[in-house]
Amino acid sequence: MANIQIQPLLKPVDASVEIPGSKSYTNRALLMATMCKAPVRILRPLISDDTKAMMRCLKALGIKISEKSDEIHVEGNIGDIKDGAYELDADLSGTTIRFLLALLCVVPGIKTLKGKEGLNKRPIGDLVDGLRQCGAKIEYLEKEGFPPLRISSSTLNPGTIRMKGDVSSQFFSAILMIAPMIGEITIEVEGEQISKPYIAMTIDTMSRFGVPVANYEYKSYHIFGSQVYQASEYTVEGDASSASYFAAIAALTRSTITVMNVNPQSAQADIRFFELLADMGNEVTYEKDAITVHGTGVKPMEVSMEDCPDQAQTMAVLAAFADGVTKISGVRSLRVKETERVKAVEKELEKMGIRTESTEDTLTIYGGDPKPAAIDTYGDHRMAMAFAVAGAKLDGMVINDPGVVSKTFPLFWDKLESIGIKLDRI
Repeated sequence: MANIQIQPLLKPVDASVEIPGSKSYTNRALLMATMCKAPVRILRPLISDDTKAMMRCLKALGIKISEKSDEIHVEGNIGDIKDGAYELDADLSGTTIRFLLALLCVVPGIKTLKGKEGLNKRPIGDLVDGLRQCGAKIEYLEKEGFPPLRISSSTLNPGTIRMKGDVSSQFFSAILMIAPMIGEITIEVEGEQISKPYIAMTIDTMSRFGVPVANYEYKSYHIFGSQVYQASEYTVEGDASSASYFAAIAALTRSTITVMNVNPQSAQADIRFFELLADMGNEVTYEKDAITVHGTGVKPMEVSMEDCPDQAQTMAVLAAFADGVTKISGVRSLRVKETERVKAVEKELEKMGIRTESTEDTLTIYGGDPKPAAIDTYGDHRMAMAFAVAGAKLDGMVINDPGVVSKTFPLFWDKLESIGIKLDRI
């Protein structure tokens, strides 16, 4: 599929859409399940490029994993890993390469870890430095601070780790999750901890696997020694990030859309996006496992997306239609994602006739009257889905390389059609 042309909704719709499981929770559950002594059933997981990358790597280490109908069975564990040489490819999955790097430091063998070109351009140096503080033996095989890597340690030492908090929360999550394999660990945050909800997701999952974490207001984290993961079953909740695109369409087109299989009390970062839509004047109602957005339109606002950066692109697209100036802060982490997301958003909004300005940590959008355009996606799933929101309103929007959504939401285009949006697949 070279591109998709989106035909906008001709009138507001009243629709519902079932949201798939969370990529972030699925990959966390997969990692923790491998550290359980007994088999673990993961229910309602997301099967996507990122979660397949995690499973491929774990299987390559010799851990038995099988996929059933809407389930993943982790039948083996890290005790099955033999001393040997391993070549592991994380594809384009940031969670996989970062979470796995930490795990590889506590299992036998000489392990080479890399990703595709785009992932190898994303920094990993602060995580390497943190692991080295526990005695990890990690070498850079090409550029200092970036994958690919060779890991030769098989044990780590208890103690205190200090890491900068303003690069990626995934670095902290990676070490937190392997802490039971090390012993008593304290992680101290230098500076401000960004993306706090993602840390909360990790701590939530760890607690459901039987390991509590002491969180001292995101300034430090402590895991006591002699703890082990214990779970036989784990249910993955629906993905708030995936739900956000349909919520944005409801607001933009003044439609009523219910997203099902979404936990309103979720620790996921992007659950806050629904609050932001309410701040814009849209009516949002919450049920046990569903959220409904009664759209009334969009308006300009000043908002920090530091704790939910994955929806900054969606907010920028909505801002293009708002009559006035929207200032989004907390975007610095977007500059080290699948692409340099701030620059990518600015370039594509410029095609639509929308002026923007940016600093290292802010993006300002001068909204009003966007025009349809052919949108490049830069190999970034969130560029495709965020700009597809504009296609629900504007006639003539084209998304190039739409297959990138397979990274986290393979059925995105099908779900879009299910709410009444017609697509021309070319």
